Amino acid sequence: MKPFFLLSLSLFMFTIGQAQDTDLPFNKKNIPLNDDKKVSYTLVGEVPHATKDQLYNQALAWIAEAFKNESGVIKLQDKDAGTIIAEGSTEEKYSVKTLGVLVPRKYYQNMKIEFNIKEGRYRMIMNSFSIENIAARVGKSYLPSSSNPIEKYYDQVPESYTFSKLTSLERTQLYSAKTILITADKFAKATLSSVKSYMTNAANPVKKDDW
Repeated sequence: MKPFFLLSLSLFMFTIGQAQDTDLPFNKKNIPLNDDKKVSYTLVGEVPHATKDQLYNQALAWIAEAFKNESGVIKLQDKDAGTIIAEGSTEEKYSVKTLGVLVPRKYYQNMKIEFNIKEGRYRMIMNSFSIENIAARVGKSYLPSSSNPIEKYYDQVPESYTFSKLTSLERTQLYSAKTILITADKFAKATLSSVKSYMTNAANPVKKDDW
């Protein structure tokens, strides 16, 4: 079973419109790439009065709250090194025009989350995004499932183009790529904001009997 994020914790609420006949506002420069040209989001924070152990435990607590099913989420847990690696997913959907018909598409947005902890400091990196499309049927046609790194969709958005000159197929591809990238960007930024807020309280963790 996939370890899904709790959307209420990620503060993620985003809906893409279905207007493929007009261009979807989007700027590739808003999508951060690392040195390897991979989509990657980084948060570095300081909590001066928090110990390494407190920050480490707080990161584990955030993971426990951020996922519907914590089991299987954590792939690496090294307290001495101050490293935690987790993998999770969100289920997303949008509609695209196929043969003149609006077809709902569902996909899983998979990603890796890594925490690096030191005394009074932490770093959280979210990357290794992959898009797992769920198979769909359109009339007598069948759209098979597929899985691709998100960079494939990043590369499908040209640096410059004239929308009016694009074919129907090119508009559909552009719309799908932009939708996936915008969704990932909104989700990642909301998640980093959630982590920042949560980690601030590492030196003063809430006890279960506090009220």
